[in-house]
Amino acid sequence: MNRLHNAVRVSVVAALLSCLPCAVLGCSSPTQASPGRHADPAAVRWADTVCGGVAAGSAKLGTPPALGNANPASDRDAMVGFLDRLTAALDDMGHGLTAAGQPPVANAKSTVDKALSSLRESRNKVVTVRTQMSQAKVTDQAGLRQAVSAADTTMSGLSDPGGPVKDLKADPDLQLAFDESTVCQRVYGTTS
Repeated sequence: MNRLHNAVRVSVVAALLSCLPCAVLGCSSPTQASPGRHADPAAVRWADTVCGGVAAGSAKLGTPPALGNANPASDRDAMVGFLDRLTAALDDMGHGLTAAGQPPVANAKSTVDKALSSLRESRNKVVTVRTQMSQAKVTDQAGLRQAVSAADTTMSGLSDPGGPVKDLKADPDLQLAFDESTVCQRVYGTTS
């Protein structure tokens, strides 16, 4: 029975976290800025705003639920609560990116549009899984396994779990701005 709980926990946490952009988890750290080239100060302020949205979202997230309770319906409810927090985190990231406006670098509109599209896709998948999970009939471990399997299937369809900051860093000028942003350094837990 313990093996089942561990399998369920690993499967659910992997599914939930696969949709979470790395920016929230801090799994991608800024690289050192080039000593000969620096970002435009306006671009750095823009990156500060974006990373502020990441920080606000990440603060709401908390930790994934600890599964393995004697009551599988309680585990399901804990996962639904985590999905609610994950949705709020993604919303904050999107609001931060939107509030920042278009970055003050040339030709970055398509990069920002791609990042926003990735966020919307991630959020939509999370909302779908949350709805499925909240409606799942879970009265025993088999029911919980079935709900987890459905969540895994839905989450696996995400095109890029790297998140919006990864998309934004595809632009070299924005990469430089993120690298030089002290707010982003605090969010990622690194310094330059």
